Amino acid sequence: MALTPNSLFDRVRDLIQDVGKVRWTDTELLNYLNDGRRDLAAARPDLYAETTNHALVAGTRQTIPSDGTRLIDAIRNVTSANVIGRAVRIVEREILDAHSPDWHTEPASTSIKNFMYDEREPKTFYVYPPAASGHKMTIVYSKAPAELISADLVSSSVLEKEDIFISALVDYIVYRCLSKDAEFAGNAQRAVMHYQAFANLVGIGNKKRLTNSPNLNNVGGAVPRVATVEAGG
Repeated sequence: MALTPNSLFDRVRDLIQDVGKVRWTDTELLNYLNDGRRDLAAARPDLYAETTNHALVAGTRQTIPSDGTRLIDAIRNVTSANVIGRAVRIVEREILDAHSPDWHTEPASTSIKNFMYDEREPKTFYVYPPAASGHKMTIVYSKAPAELISADLVSSSVLEKEDIFISALVDYIVYRCLSKDAEFAGNAQRAVMHYQAFANLVGIGNKKRLTNSPNLNNVGGAVPRVATVEAGG
């Protein structure tokens, strides 16, 4: 069972020696917790993965839902009446550009065959053939963690997704607290140590995010060259 934010804060206060809540208020720790969850989401988007039947706009360029941070995968077609259709496959845009340079202007379709994703534009993807407005695709995307408020301090469910990273969040909050008091002897060094512990636990700097990309088959983040394009609209 996940901890409540209050229980997490108790662990933090033991480490920063502020059990009496003299130096850091719950509001301040809550702000640090929200920041830590956002950093965690950036490093481990899979923790906040959501699967949904996403309505497409007319054309080739699509965006994930407004509450999302990045696309993780696209699975299949779904009709406007929510009937499951054919699977979709990822393809490299360069291949499609060479195969059919005018693919962006082909007739709209309710049977999407391929999709493309660029790491540099994480909230956007392209589909082929161009989608008809209102057609749907089942996609997996990373949803931004909801901002926690003071009413959530006693909730035992709001940190369920982060359950295995509670110690990382403790390290992050301690890092922020000690950074605030970095002028005191040793605090700056301790802050760095706690941030490094957080970074190591969540995989910051080691390309773990690529394992949550549609382009995961290539370590560099690009779609493999073996990808193929299906002809036709």
